[in-house]
Amino acid sequence: MSYNESPKAVTGRIIKGIGGFYTVEHNGVLYTLKAAGKFRNDVKTPLPGDYVTFDPAAGDDGAFYAILPRKNQLIRPKVSNIDAVLALVSAREPEADYLLLDKLCACAAMMEIPVITVLNKSDLATESEKAHFLKTYAAFTPICASNLTGEGMAELRAMVKGKVCCFAGQSGVGKSSITRAFLPEAAQVEVSGLSHKTRRGRHTTRHAELIPMGDGGYLVDTPGFSLMELPLMEPERLKNLYPEFAPYEEGCRFHGCYHHKEPDCTVKAAVEEGSIPLDRYKRYTDLLTEVREKWRKRYE
Repeated sequence: MSYNESPKAVTGRIIKGIGGFYTVEHNGVLYTLKAAGKFRNDVKTPLPGDYVTFDPAAGDDGAFYAILPRKNQLIRPKVSNIDAVLALVSAREPEADYLLLDKLCACAAMMEIPVITVLNKSDLATESEKAHFLKTYAAFTPICASNLTGEGMAELRAMVKGKVCCFAGQSGVGKSSITRAFLPEAAQVEVSGLSHKTRRGRHTTRHAELIPMGDGGYLVDTPGFSLMELPLMEPERLKNLYPEFAPYEEGCRFHGCYHHKEPDCTVKAAVEEGSIPLDRYKRYTDLLTEVREKWRKRYE
């Protein structure tokens, strides 16, 4: 009988890994384990978020022997089995980078990871700005949130309950601040303010780590994020990452329409009539140009 079939084997989740030791959670108990020797020659490196099998009777002297199949995996931060990406922009300080937000949404959609778009520091936004944000990102569960006023915080907390969520966004948008609001007891999460000299955020989190929320969910708070740039892709794939285009595409004159310079495009007509926000569409055409250029140079 193999180890995985042993009645002693249980399944836990890797919370973090440092220096060859991995903190694994099972039924609220944390174990410090090593990876079995076979992983040294295995291309599958254990990651935070992985489900692994181990014998809890061995305690902190034990090792895990199997990594269960992953539903998804990020490269930076190195973490697996993400249930949702919280893609943040700030209303002010720093100014919202909506092109970056669109890239985050597109990349997450490529990996079939649900996205929650957050306009953080919403106390600094006008009502019209908030309304426009909610309309623009209606396909990506938008919410306006403010740590200062509490706007949207209860709703956001309910959205992430029981899930493994990864924060994404430019520096200074308040990723660590929201984490601390959800987890006031998590002293390990440092929060730095904006630099008064540069008005840009300073990274404080050093490594990927799943932070338990106490309800079965986890938050990942890291400075680097693998979804900051679009990967190499066939240009025709980009439009499929914009859910708001889908209701109008069947009316386009040409099959495989890019919704850019083609005539009789019903997506462009929807933009002209205001059903699809113009600024979001213009950023799509900018990204389409970028994707086409990368594809053209793919063999250089």
